[in-house]
Amino acid sequence: MDEIITSRFNEELVKKMDEAVARGHFRSRSEALRVMVEEYLKTHPDLFIGDGLKRLAAEAPTLPDRKLEEIGRHLFKDEIATLVAEGRERR
Repeated sequence: MDEIITSRFNEELVKKMDEAVARGHFRSRSEALRVMVEEYLKTHPDLFIGDGLKRLAAEAPTLPDRKLEEIGRHLFKDEIATLVAEGRERR
């Protein structure tokens, strides 16, 4: 079920959002905000690190490279797996 959230934005942000709507990128302010928040949350998964991930981070130094790369791909898309591999090569 969708929930309505009331927010306050400064004039500059509202103008930018209205421009995006006027140019046809979104059907409404509501859709624009929803898409923008969804995209932000997708690109910042670190905002939701739970206890399980904290334990995993503590175990990371003892995990084999293959397992770290697999976890990285799953959690942070392919970019983190590349960084992990590059970091291990530099040791």
